[in-house]
Amino acid sequence: MESDTLDYFKRESDRELLRNRAEKLALKISAESTGEEQKSGAREYVFFRMGPHTYGFETSAVKEVMIPEDIVSVPCTPDFHLGVMSVRGHLWAVVDLCIFLGTGDKLESENPGVVLLANDETEFGIAVDEVVGVIPVADAEIKPLPGGENQLTSFSLGLTGDRKTILDGAALLREESFTINEFVGGSQHGLS
Repeated sequence: MESDTLDYFKRESDRELLRNRAEKLALKISAESTGEEQKSGAREYVFFRMGPHTYGFETSAVKEVMIPEDIVSVPCTPDFHLGVMSVRGHLWAVVDLCIFLGTGDKLESENPGVVLLANDETEFGIAVDEVVGVIPVADAEIKPLPGGENQLTSFSLGLTGDRKTILDGAALLREESFTINEFVGGSQHGLS
């Protein structure tokens, strides 16, 4: 009994530690950039780690970064759909891009963070191991991905000089695979 109580407090302590880290990593994304960045053609990207690799989204596609309390699985969804999470009373679908893109990598974190992507029509979260930060990258520094046509190259804008993959958040937000429409008892249910 005492062991169960200690385990409970350790889990709560771990959650509190993760919550504190999430607050420290919370990103305020601003449309403003310095004059020097504008002259060099630099844009700001939110970088994160999934498995051993680092990826980034342009800040204009990112709504928020957080560590959720729970991601609840949803039955009968594709394997890359991890489930849904509640953000201030609103449900967000959460996907595993490692599986969707077919990178062969796996998320390493037991409590993944989530990068929330949104535009006017679509919104969902991407599970990530760690948020690295917001870093400006000059357009000229981004080079095309080597290799053939596959899911990763289809949704990639290129590689930075230090081997970070820049993903096309706008293209992912248009991807129909992330929308689940299921007919149950004559009514349509959607999850996006």
